[in-house]
Amino acid sequence: MGLALFSTIEPQMREVSQILVDTLKSDNPLVALVADFVLAASGKQLRPALVLLASQFGEQTAQTRQNTVWVAAAAEMIHMATLIHDDIIDEATIRRGQQAVRSRFSDPVAVLAGDYLFAQAFRLFARTGQPEIIALAAKVVEVMCVGEIAQHLDQGRVATEAEYWQRIEAKTGFFLEASCRLGGLASQAADGVRDVLGRFGHHIGLAFQVVDDLLDWLADPQKLGKAVGGDLAEGTYTLPIIYALQTESYRARVEGHLRSPDPALGMQGLRALLAESGALDYSRRQAEHHVREALSVVASLPSGQARDSLRNLADFVLAREY
Repeated sequence: MGLALFSTIEPQMREVSQILVDTLKSDNPLVALVADFVLAASGKQLRPALVLLASQFGEQTAQTRQNTVWVAAAAEMIHMATLIHDDIIDEATIRRGQQAVRSRFSDPVAVLAGDYLFAQAFRLFARTGQPEIIALAAKVVEVMCVGEIAQHLDQGRVATEAEYWQRIEAKTGFFLEASCRLGGLASQAADGVRDVLGRFGHHIGLAFQVVDDLLDWLADPQKLGKAVGGDLAEGTYTLPIIYALQTESYRARVEGHLRSPDPALGMQGLRALLAESGALDYSRRQAEHHVREALSVVASLPSGQARDSLRNLADFVLAREY
């Protein structure tokens, strides 16, 4: 995600990037090597961007601005840590088109790298001197861990659609909601404003994850950084598959492809069936619904560049190809 989408926070985004580099510096050569590798794989930085955008609706003092960039950088560190740990759980070898930390180094190093990022993140949260920020950040990690445990225990089992929504709320929805609330807390925004920002982040998070699950079937693997149908290969049933299996006239054929002895051929057949059955269109409509809800919520915020940036972000969530 380029900085052009967030012109109102471009200087702060650059500060966040510098904080990430400075915070992860280490005199230990191995730690420094791993940190450099992790930073090189940094992605769209959606969470820090949401923290910074949300902070625009609060007080703009030297202290609140400093607290906000610390919180934004810390939010990105939590995200990076969870991705490293996810790759260990999923036994993934590729992350964003390059080697995952676990395959570049080892599983033990990856575990410790994720833990190191968590530790550095909470050091930054603590620098704000705001216990409510630390508490919310801890809740983010708790919710994601509980969700990941549930997902891992359910691997290979077809979830209901209701269970799918619960899962992505834990995986993405709550984190993006909390990112917005953290920005509001760091800038001491009014309670009502923080609630609005949180609801916006909630809907954006759900839409983002549904689009992510769609891209798993539709995107160019080179742009996406992983193979088509990667989630299913890891035993995770996402909305398109769940919907197709719930469609009486397609269930048997979908199940046949799921049992295919040739995984590559099975994935090709599944992608065609997901399009034919309307599963991909249905999933797209669900993402569009949550983006509309997010835009409806954000309409109550004060007009200006910050609100326009949130609207642009909502448009990006639907239009993205990676």
